Amino acid sequence: MLALIMILIVATIGITAVLWAGTYYFQGYIYTEPSAGIAWQAPLAGVLLSFGFSIWCFSIAFSANASTTNLPINTLHRFSPVVEKFDRPIKNIWAVKRKKAGEFQDGERFAYVSRHDDRGRFYYEGTPAKRPWQPQDILAIETDNVGGTKMRFDLVRGDTSGYRTFVTKDGWSMIEFDVGPTGIPRRFHLGLLILNLVFNFCHLLGWFIGLWLILRFQPMHALGLSVVLWAIMTLTMLPMMLGYAGQVAENRRVRTAMQPIPLCFPLAA
Repeated sequence: MLALIMILIVATIGITAVLWAGTYYFQGYIYTEPSAGIAWQAPLAGVLLSFGFSIWCFSIAFSANASTTNLPINTLHRFSPVVEKFDRPIKNIWAVKRKKAGEFQDGERFAYVSRHDDRGRFYYEGTPAKRPWQPQDILAIETDNVGGTKMRFDLVRGDTSGYRTFVTKDGWSMIEFDVGPTGIPRRFHLGLLILNLVFNFCHLLGWFIGLWLILRFQPMHALGLSVVLWAIMTLTMLPMMLGYAGQVAENRRVRTAMQPIPLCFPLAA
């Protein structure tokens, strides 16, 4: 956590230096002379932007499910409005076959367990006989009691895509590949989409406010420069900062899991 704070402090200093130098140059070129208060305006704009970045980073760092590869609030070109129910594939599943060809009635159930091959690639293997995934006549996929929930994924009828999709009644889905389903239920989350759009828009708005209201650029000049600086930050520094915040969240969960359970001894009478 301390390292994340230091990164944000360094980012504040760097942004302040860029704003001070850029304002001094551009305003001296466009407006004849730079703003008279640039000595305090540039640090104020830098602090404003870094305050927004801090909210963003700490929202990820204290997230229950965030990691370096799973950032709930990400940059505009990297975020996904899809959430995953588990962080790893479900270990035990059952393929529910049709009772008769052409009918949609449950028939025999076949058990499968998740495996990894020598190259670390994930696949499902039948048990107890070690047979590969058999996609013929599968009507549904059922899971074990994972996280207190037993789930059933029914085949989406009329799906013309390359791979078949199985969906629960409440919208969780898994896609079937040649080696079996993905094993991790996924679902579109409207709130997550809105949250990501709000954070990215506020990032752009922060640059615009800093350039227009604080550093005194004309509105159109401030808008053009804010788009350029927003794009540069989005493609370079911000993904690194958010990725480190995800690492902090991951480390927090590891430390919590490793905490010893206190032993309680009954008091002597």
